[in-house]
Amino acid sequence: MTNAPGRLALCSAGFMACLCVACVGTGIGMFAPSPQGPGSVRTPTGRSLAPQAAMDVIAIGRSTKADVSSALGKAIVIPFDSGYEVWVYRWAGPDRTTRAATELVVLFAPSGVATKVRLRPGYATRN
Repeated sequence: MTNAPGRLALCSAGFMACLCVACVGTGIGMFAPSPQGPGSVRTPTGRSLAPQAAMDVIAIGRSTKADVSSALGKAIVIPFDSGYEVWVYRWAGPDRTTRAATELVVLFAPSGVATKVRLRPGYATRN
């Protein structure tokens, strides 16, 4: 028998820690969005999707890694020893920094199915 509340808390803590790690590079350009590289949302036809439209493609509990990859393109992937993975997609903000970038973050269970998804709008640019 497993400790389900404990596992859920651990998974949630890991997801939140990953979100923090993904946001640490703000302003440094360390994780700058690339229009052609990983994290840039593109449909199979090469068309760019708006953040909300990309989020709507993902069905929690049903969408697999293959489904998301084929719908949104290559992500920035952060794997964990537990088998969970976080995939990050970014849309560049007006000043092209990660602080202003909008991020779509997807958590995949070890089974390869999406378990959580979050859309974080970019922060306002600094003057």
